[in-house]
Order: sequence, then C-alpha cells, then structure tokens
Amino acid sequence: MDPQLSSAEHAGPAVLVCDLDGTIVFDGQVPAVEAAALRAWTEAGNLLVLNTGKSVDATRRVWHAGLPRPDYVIAFTGAVITDGDLVPLSVTAHDPALFPEVFRTVREERLALYASTMERDYEVFNRAGTHSMILPAFEPADAAWVATQQLFGIPLLVPGDDDRSRLADSLAELTGDRAVVHRNQIFLDIVPAGATKGLGLRHLLTELLPAHGPVWTIGDSWNDLSMHAEADHPIALTHSPAEVRDACEIAVPSTHALIEQILAGRLS
Repeated sequence: MDPQLSSAEHAGPAVLVCDLDGTIVFDGQVPAVEAAALRAWTEAGNLLVLNTGKSVDATRRVWHAGLPRPDYVIAFTGAVITDGDLVPLSVTAHDPALFPEVFRTVREERLALYASTMERDYEVFNRAGTHSMILPAFEPADAAWVATQQLFGIPLLVPGDDDRSRLADSLAELTGDRAVVHRNQIFLDIVPAGATKGLGLRHLLTELLPAHGPVWTIGDSWNDLSMHAEADHPIALTHSPAEVRDACEIAVPSTHALIEQILAGRLS
C-alpha cells in the first residue's frame, strides 16, 4: 500500500517527523542503515521533518551532505522552524533577562551550562565532569558576554538523576511563564515560552503544510511527548521511558524498522 494514500482523509504526502538524538543520531552520527531508510522514505515522495532539541548549528553538524535533505527542521525544541537548508522561517527568542538569573542559580551546581544563539553553541562552564555528543561542538564564552546575545536555548547537562529532578523543579519556578524547562536524556533544556516540539509541529502543519497527509512521529524522550500528541501515528523506540511508550501506538526497535514497515504497507 502507498503510505501517501493510506487514509482517505489525508490526501497529501505522508509526513515522518523524527527526533534526532537517540532516534536517528547515535554517538553524533546517523548510521548508514538509518540514512538509507530515510532516503527511501523521501524518494517515495513522502515528507521528512526533523524535530529536535538541538540548535541549528548542532543539527547542521550531524546532518551532513550525504543524508537526504529534510523538508523542514524544527530546532531548539520548537523555538525555531527552518527550511531544509536550515534557513529560519519562524523564530522565538528568550527573554534577555533570563540567562543571568539562570547563571546565578546554577553556577555552583555539578553541571555544564550552555547557551545557544541562532548559529553557535557556547559553553559557559562545565562542572559536570563529562560532555555529550548531543552538543557536538561549542565555544567557551563568558557569562557576561552571553547575557548580551539573543538566545534561543539554554541547555544544562546534569549527570545526576537526583540533581536533574531537583533542578527541573527549581528552574521551572524561576522561569515561570517566561520559558519552559524540558527533560531530554541527561539534559535540561530551557527554551522560550510557548516552545515545545508539539507546538512547533502544529505551526508547521497548519501554516506551511496545510495539505499534508498522515503524520508519523518517532522519538524516544520526554520532550517528544508533545510532538507525539500532534501525530496521527505516534511511535516510540523500545528504549524509550515507559511514559513515552505509553503515549504512543507502538514501540519499534529503530527508525529504519518503522520506515520499512510503513513502506511495505504493514502499518497504516
């Protein structure tokens, strides 16, 4: 069965919306088997959307020329929507007063504090004792200088589970209605108010893809829950937390396994 025609109420091309890290990006790379499946998906005339907590720069660094060009990218957990060449189409920036408050709150904590402009990721300090391929490259930056920049993301790498839970609560209280704190693997991502993967996807579907077909989402973490809520077919990974699996139709071992089943007509 042609996945584009699998639903009478969705006459347009099918849309696959993919999280990146832990879904199609592993250790900073897109495995060849995933790349081949994504290429088969787009060559069949379907649409590909990347929906990530990564910055635009971090997305560019993992999405190299050998991979199929996405139709759209939702970056910064929904704060920025770009075309397939990562040219911004819709942007929502942080309140300029927020970063200094976050810095003062966490500067003595065992974590790494980053800040992202539209084009670069910066490391303000690192007391976490580790790095992550979720942020594959960054530049050191002074907190005072960062406070003068237009920011779209404030990621915190927090290795301790207890610390992460505690800080998620305290940062949510600090930011109030000015920002949203999302859990993403070992990160806490502070993004502008109203920015979620789900709201970014909803805006994309209604404003840029009004004639789209059935929407499949695949993602493995808590920050994917709002994205899954917008889908016709929300799909988790088998390694996803139980809360994410419970919110989805099924869990699959990999993105390429999902694509193969859809293209073969075994899912509709």
